[in-house]
Amino acid sequence: MKTGISRRQFHAALGWGAASIALSEFGLMRPAIAEENFTLASTGATWGEGLRASFVDAPKFEEKTGLKVSQEFAIDSVFTAKAMASCGSPPFSTLGVLQAEANFLALGGCLQDYDLDICTNYKDIIDSAKEPPRGQLKNWFAPYVLTIMGLVYNTKEASKPASYQDLMNPKYKGRVGIPTYGWVGNSWLQVLNKTLGGDEDNVDPGIKFLAELVKKNEAVIIENTDAALKAFTREEIVIMPFWNGRTFVLQGQGVPVDIEYIPGTMLVGNGFPILRGGKFIEQTNRFCNITMDGQYQILMTQRFFYPPSNRNAKLPPDMARYGFPADKEKNVVPIDYEKMNAHKSQYLDRWNKEVLGA
Repeated sequence: MKTGISRRQFHAALGWGAASIALSEFGLMRPAIAEENFTLASTGATWGEGLRASFVDAPKFEEKTGLKVSQEFAIDSVFTAKAMASCGSPPFSTLGVLQAEANFLALGGCLQDYDLDICTNYKDIIDSAKEPPRGQLKNWFAPYVLTIMGLVYNTKEASKPASYQDLMNPKYKGRVGIPTYGWVGNSWLQVLNKTLGGDEDNVDPGIKFLAELVKKNEAVIIENTDAALKAFTREEIVIMPFWNGRTFVLQGQGVPVDIEYIPGTMLVGNGFPILRGGKFIEQTNRFCNITMDGQYQILMTQRFFYPPSNRNAKLPPDMARYGFPADKEKNVVPIDYEKMNAHKSQYLDRWNKEVLGA
């Protein structure tokens, strides 16, 4: 099968040289041994534990299928690169990835559609969370929770925002946070830019806005999630595009913050696609259907505060605030990851020169 993107193009587009080097050092860029057991690849620690508790143990997946489930843990870039390197003969049954990684696996010909006769819950996933058709793939990616970047603000120091223009408020000078390009700034630039009239091929409006924001309002560049959490906790920043689940963590710690899902909200859900050529295709579809079931998604919400992607999931009263309001779904701006990554290096250069003045 001819793929739409080469391995070299894949790593170059995603900037995953380090991942490729690591794989080469350990011999993992060679064709991997095909899966022997039913194996889930994902990030580890508490997230990996949550996946097993919610989607394997709670629904009694092992008992019902007669399979022993193994887990393989690594950072997203490493196991995604492994899947690309062994395209068509995957070393694991499925992998938990964000849309960007899923899109490159799709472009590489490494995925196949869900079997909708098995994945009956797919129809109940909110439309803005599903990935659009990609080549021959039609129904191929659905997240189990909604990882959403809205505009988070300190309720004592800032007013409820209506748009990204609120970042320009001189009252917030020196206390506005924006994500660095190498973290999620690349993706966020796309949604910001679209609210200003641009698109993936023309980021002039977004770059101009950010350059003015840094120059005139002295925006603070935030390197990662932990840095943002600390900056909000210490009130070094009072407004910033940030994650919904992490906002609820801050609230639980007594930090006076809230989130507004303004036009230009970014959704980067995490889901399990079907790897082409896998040994357990039917069972993998059954597992994926479980991840789309609201009752099991809620178990992840209990642990990590990210809302279910199934529109029929009913959060209990004490968790209702974690839900994604249906009337805000229209504010989610989709990203064409293929186009975005085609310009990634070019836009990084513009970010460094025009936004940061480097």
